[in-house]
Amino acid sequence: MDEPHVERRATSAPPATVEPPETFDELGRRRAETERVAVEWAIDELADIVAEQGTDLDPMIEYARRSRKSLPDRHRRAYDAMAEAFDVDRELYDVYVFAYAELCEALADGPGRTEKHPAGASAGLGCTNVLVSPEASAPSGPVSSTRSGSNLTGATGTDSTAPAGTDSFTPTGPLVLKNRDISGRGCRPKSVIEQPPIEGCFGLLTVDTCGTVSIFKGVNDRGLVAANTQIESERDDVDPEEQRRNGTIIRELLEECATVEAARRSLDSVPTRRLGGQTLFLADETDAVVLEIDPVTETIAADEGPVATRTNHFVYLRSTQTESSTTRRERTLDRLGGEKTDRPTPVDRGTLWELAADHAHGPGDRSVCRHPEPETDEPHAFGQLTTASAAVFEGGTPEIEFLFGNPCERTPTRAAFGDELPRAYRSGERWLASQPSDVVSTAGIER
Repeated sequence: MDEPHVERRATSAPPATVEPPETFDELGRRRAETERVAVEWAIDELADIVAEQGTDLDPMIEYARRSRKSLPDRHRRAYDAMAEAFDVDRELYDVYVFAYAELCEALADGPGRTEKHPAGASAGLGCTNVLVSPEASAPSGPVSSTRSGSNLTGATGTDSTAPAGTDSFTPTGPLVLKNRDISGRGCRPKSVIEQPPIEGCFGLLTVDTCGTVSIFKGVNDRGLVAANTQIESERDDVDPEEQRRNGTIIRELLEECATVEAARRSLDSVPTRRLGGQTLFLADETDAVVLEIDPVTETIAADEGPVATRTNHFVYLRSTQTESSTTRRERTLDRLGGEKTDRPTPVDRGTLWELAADHAHGPGDRSVCRHPEPETDEPHAFGQLTTASAAVFEGGTPEIEFLFGNPCERTPTRAAFGDELPRAYRSGERWLASQPSDVVSTAGIER
């Protein structure tokens, strides 16, 4: 399949007058300054809703306080520097960073609650991921606008009208797709986050939530890709201070490891009981694997097949398996032609972006591209699991193809380390500008 139109930002080094930060403390302060408008809007919005509903934050504040202690020192320093820079309620900001799923659960009562996510259900489970090894993929041909909606507004803020054949990109390493599904996406602004090499750590590039320290997908400057899907598997005998949160593990792997082999060694050095339940996708230039990590049984199972896809249940290990998770995985396998190498057509970037926008069994919880359930489209989707961003990576290539929101409504943009992206992409203001008009007006952002 031809590659969909991808808005390509010309590579341009950052201005020479801007020196990279030398410490994680300074990194946190700079991120806070860049993302200030989006984060302060989100916290203020949440504060109004919490006050209106009379939500008891005390249990979440305590959980956030304890979870902060689980961070490695460098991440904690970056977080504290961000927290000090934002002009927001510190306790609510802590909840936003460390207990957002629990907050969404508390705020979801009412018309935004779906039958598939009744009170007491986990509000944090989502995502559809795919890993494609080189033998199952095909070189992506000239760029074309074959995907529905592929001429939507691109990174420049104008319609993408570049003719087919003006760009090409031939993958040689494994491909990884992640559709990031979350609850409460309407108060969770997204931005491009580029972290330079710092304090002996590798640089990393991702699209994730403004003002947070967790990373759930990304690529480092050595070309290692890491992404996950969450699995409902957690031990009762591991305190929040000791648990290695999923977003922490992925960030540590990107900062510390150059290859899949090194990442697996790093994981082996951590007691599995202290990890979070997840499927972890890893890829470098020549190697790729999906790891099913179950802290309850203290087991890690590896899937090294040519095509591997996961949603929110284990395939090799035992776990809770919801109808949504099963349906999305079955649909993904159907679109990709199964998990074998003898498929009718190879899987390339265009195939993955088509899959990311798939609406079979939707709208709602069971489609790959997840929108709110009919008649429950309340502004912030606290009781909904909806697609907040999507990204395609290639192992060994320190670039990212990404979009904010639902893949059916956006054109993916490609960016690399050092690209001179518009500031709105790094600040979260691009995300804000795509929100409903009443949201935009309160944030002071022009469309």
